[in-house]
Amino acid sequence: MNNKQLIYWEKQGYDQLCGVHCINSLLQGPYFNEVDLATIAQELDRQEIELLGKTGHRYKSQNVAEDGNFSIQVLAEALKKLGDLSIESVDSKLNQNQDLSQESGFICNSSAHWFAIRKIENIWYNLNSTNKRGPEIISDFYLSAFLLSVKENGYQIFVVKGVYPPPQLDNINQNDRQKVLTAQYIKQVHDRRVKRKNYKLNIGGSDEVEMEKALKESKGEKYESTDEEFEEEIQQPQKKQSTPKFQGQGIQFEFQQSIVNYPNFNIDPLDAEYRSIILMTIEQKFSIQLEEGLVILFQLPDGKSKQYTFSYDATVEDLYDFIFYESRQTPMKFTLVCPIQKLQLLDVSQQLLDIGIDTMTQIIVRKE
Repeated sequence: MNNKQLIYWEKQGYDQLCGVHCINSLLQGPYFNEVDLATIAQELDRQEIELLGKTGHRYKSQNVAEDGNFSIQVLAEALKKLGDLSIESVDSKLNQNQDLSQESGFICNSSAHWFAIRKIENIWYNLNSTNKRGPEIISDFYLSAFLLSVKENGYQIFVVKGVYPPPQLDNINQNDRQKVLTAQYIKQVHDRRVKRKNYKLNIGGSDEVEMEKALKESKGEKYESTDEEFEEEIQQPQKKQSTPKFQGQGIQFEFQQSIVNYPNFNIDPLDAEYRSIILMTIEQKFSIQLEEGLVILFQLPDGKSKQYTFSYDATVEDLYDFIFYESRQTPMKFTLVCPIQKLQLLDVSQQLLDIGIDTMTQIIVRKE
């Protein structure tokens, strides 16, 4: 594996643009947006209206749903526009008895979700936009079993044949939706996850998770979330507690306990010497900028931004240490929030990768 190899992946939010994310992840670059695919859908609608002679009648599009989900015809037409690319069902006569591991990519479609599978530098990746931790590695040995599982779960699978365009990775403004990750990072996440007893690859869409929740609730059953879900429930902040007031000779001091279990928030504000020692220790910790790791983007309370590259085994406490040091001139207590995961980071012992925080994740710093 080339550890410096870069992988492009788009993450789905609360939109229904999985078709856009699917085709861009397959092609390894932001080649299309929703407007591009909508334009193709409109042209296909126009052609169908003329063919059916329904001009003047109300026509319901078969190429784009009201929620923004696109048809296979739209994605096929988009691929044609890039050159010599075509799609073919894996169940067609052309693909019968063929070794599918020799192909370069697939797109998979259920009634309400699209996702891509792509081979890059001889490694297969599940590029589902609802993956919690980015692209998932599929071994050559497991590929056929995974494709069978996808089919058994109601998906149609299409082989994308032809000459793929080169990756379009230059000048990408990485954000919560568009990410460029190294093969090394993806491999480290993979190695950590496969050790879990309930490990499995993700084939779901966030919409399907909501449907399952609703079905369980209608039957009066409790829905149990899994490691494969796209969304996580937001942790509710604990009620602030105060330590007893200290009453001395003419002095009354009340120390407010933070909702976060970050030890440095408990430093006595009057103990300047100890605080100085802690800051010196943290300064040494962040004195060397890593060339590779988890790039975290911080939005500070004053509207400014900071970023730092943390190691792959970094914990939530490392994030708090970084902001604690950066705010040393104007000390404050704060809470870190990951908006994309709808998660308040209250347990400093958690590792970032274990709670779905990967590179180029934005963290909001909220002053308490």
